[in-house]
Amino acid sequence: MPIFILLCLLLEVLIQTQSPYLPLMLNETVWMAGVVVACGFLLAGCLKKIASSVWHDGFASGVLWAWYGYWEPLFSKGSPIFDGFPVYFAALSGWMWLAFINKSHRFDEASQDALRYLQNYLVRFDTCWLAGLVLIGLALPDHYLSYPLAMTFFIVRSAFQRCMEIIDSQ
Repeated sequence: MPIFILLCLLLEVLIQTQSPYLPLMLNETVWMAGVVVACGFLLAGCLKKIASSVWHDGFASGVLWAWYGYWEPLFSKGSPIFDGFPVYFAALSGWMWLAFINKSHRFDEASQDALRYLQNYLVRFDTCWLAGLVLIGLALPDHYLSYPLAMTFFIVRSAFQRCMEIIDSQ
């Protein structure tokens, strides 16, 4: 999810520098566009119209855009939630991308079997279903950990799914 990682880091830079562009992101039309983008990628991904790596990245990026615009006015100025979570999402996604996805073609047979076992267990938690949970978490700003927790599950699940796609394509 390279675009999502870059957007997380960009958002963090904008927040830390108190960029004059931040108020633009608080405009309802702008953050609703993020929801529309996320829902478009979710729909296209669940209907198998685009590759999973593309829809996961597009969905996560659209939701991040909507999250900041929708939640920021509801919290006090300088709230640490907006300083921490973009960095956390970028670090988690980067680690999953570098440590698992980029190295999945070099997994030994035992690692592949363990990942297949885990994938069979995680099949109950479909990525589309988890994306729906992310959207529900986005709509619940009173439960401030609902979105970050759902997004964490989405990132991890999509990384495991991508690893299996790479392993199965060999």
